Amino acid sequence: MTNAPPVPRAVRTVFAEHRALRALLSQVESAFTRGTPREASGPDVVAARLDTLRGPLGAHFDEEERARLFEEIEALAPEQAGTCARLRSEHGTLLRRLDDLRCASPEARRAAAWDDGVRALLRDLHGHEERESDL
Repeated sequence: MTNAPPVPRAVRTVFAEHRALRALLSQVESAFTRGTPREASGPDVVAARLDTLRGPLGAHFDEEERARLFEEIEALAPEQAGTCARLRSEHGTLLRRLDDLRCASPEARRAAAWDDGVRALLRDLHGHEERESDL
């Protein structure tokens, strides 16, 4: 039996934050109206849940940067430098996209393009989280 190296505190924190963010993403997804309208759904509820997501998501990205998580990974696995750079650059892009969707007017929220934009953002956030977890 081999002893695995201890998991650094920063990594444990990231995984805990990923769980919390997945719960928030699930709340956004559940606010989309499917078939018949229901309470706590629709574009205004989606927008409100995007507002709720913004703070924790920004704090999560800031914590990863502050803890120098990617630099630690690169030091241990230099071959992952490209992946780390891509993930770091996605932070700003994902937050800008989220902010653009949050700033949409109530009328714009009823357009198919806004709905598509939110769904694409959610897919990209899930993908980002999965790539970070895999790393």
